Amino acid sequence: MPNAYAIIIVLFILGGAATTIWGWTILAKARQRRRWPQTEGIIESAKRASDSDDLLPEIVFSYQVGNNSYRCHYEFPGGTTPTPELSTSYLNKYRSGSKVHVFYNPTTPQIATLEPSVAGDWLILALGLLAALVGIVMLFT
Repeated sequence: MPNAYAIIIVLFILGGAATTIWGWTILAKARQRRRWPQTEGIIESAKRASDSDDLLPEIVFSYQVGNNSYRCHYEFPGGTTPTPELSTSYLNKYRSGSKVHVFYNPTTPQIATLEPSVAGDWLILALGLLAALVGIVMLFT
């Protein structure tokens, strides 16, 4: 019969590895978005609550690529913890009528963002690596 302690440690290592892979894909997508072309846009509206979450603000911006005009809602990264402070900081940063830099997908210009990467993008990768490393050390001690 396998040792229950070893099984738990192996599952911990696998969870760390899966989290590491997830973090790596987040960083890869952010690197790709940072290479997207930029254009000038304008914040059409910024209000305190969105339809999907009463703590995340709803920010709508428009921009033009070539002869085409686009309108997008700012999408917060998955896992964003909505707080009143977060909402206030984004509403202060993106005021209605203000000009902004818009990063758009060159092959699909209707996909765009105001922030190609997030300050904590690396955190998931680091936590996954740490969990896997701790699991490996515990397995061999």
